[in-house]
Amino acid sequence: MYWKRSCIKLPHSFYRGVSSNICVMKKLILLLFLLLTGHLSVLACSCGKLDRLTKKGSDEGEIAFVGRIIEVTYLDDYTMKTLFQIEENLTNELLGRTFEVWSGRDCEPHFISGDQWYIFTYVYEDKHWSSLCSRSAQLTDRLIPENPYSGRYRRQAQRQFHSDQRRARREVKLLRRIKAANTTVK
Repeated sequence: MYWKRSCIKLPHSFYRGVSSNICVMKKLILLLFLLLTGHLSVLACSCGKLDRLTKKGSDEGEIAFVGRIIEVTYLDDYTMKTLFQIEENLTNELLGRTFEVWSGRDCEPHFISGDQWYIFTYVYEDKHWSSLCSRSAQLTDRLIPENPYSGRYRRQAQRQFHSDQRRARREVKLLRRIKAANTTVK
């Protein structure tokens, strides 16, 4: 019913030379709009599948460690600074007992005080940053809260969380072996 009422019959001289019906065009534009906006939230916060970490790839990250969050400071609407207590240094860099990591707030790791994380940083503007795509992952188990609108979303988020955890544990083992090999060579 809606489609019939929304179709406007225009005089032929108005859309002369156009072979398609305006009604069909309106439907296609609406369909295209719904398809594009329906997937924006999914595309906005994903970085795709990460490649396997190799020895060469481990050299590209500035700092890698396993640590527990001491404090999270929200600096503005876009940036936060997190202070970690280092439990295990996975690189040959000299690190203190604590380390400061910067990140964005929109689609970045959700840092909560007390959680244990595997952090793989990169340097930008002389600060160490971590993001969803920088290999960092939460090691503390957590439950994804129930979503009243979509049980499928919750199951998908839980699978992604456990997949990231397994990847992070594999990478921690690899970085330990690389660090041990580098220390025995020196």
